[in-house]
Amino acid sequence: MSEADPAYMGYLPAPELAERLNALLEAERAGAKVLLALMRDHPEAKAALEPVQRDEGRYAGLLTRLVRQLGAEPSAKTGDFVGKVLALDGLKPRLELLNRGQGWVAKRIDEILPRLPDDAMHGELREMRDRHRENIAGCAALIERL
Repeated sequence: MSEADPAYMGYLPAPELAERLNALLEAERAGAKVLLALMRDHPEAKAALEPVQRDEGRYAGLLTRLVRQLGAEPSAKTGDFVGKVLALDGLKPRLELLNRGQGWVAKRIDEILPRLPDDAMHGELREMRDRHRENIAGCAALIERL
């Protein structure tokens, strides 16, 4: 079994995994920028959004490292999510779209996890997914207070 091709075992080939991680990296970068703008435009929400923004930046760094670990080049792009969120009027609709974006990231990680042969990477991405779910709940609570 140790000589079997990783794809035969159901694992993602490194180039495909790097591509998927780069898509997540672009989304995390966009989320970090969205959150900076939301905190600037809505100072009343800053305390609740700061930890979420820090997570987005932290996970962008994690994804950059993981892509390099796979021997690929990390994407320098930022997802178009920033413009979509900031085009909305008001904090509540912006947070609702932000939460859908956070959910998109968590779902993509769920798709990747069963296809990872690397236990350390699995643990890091699982933690990232769990933090995104916690952040979704925190933003949902903020939306309820608005």
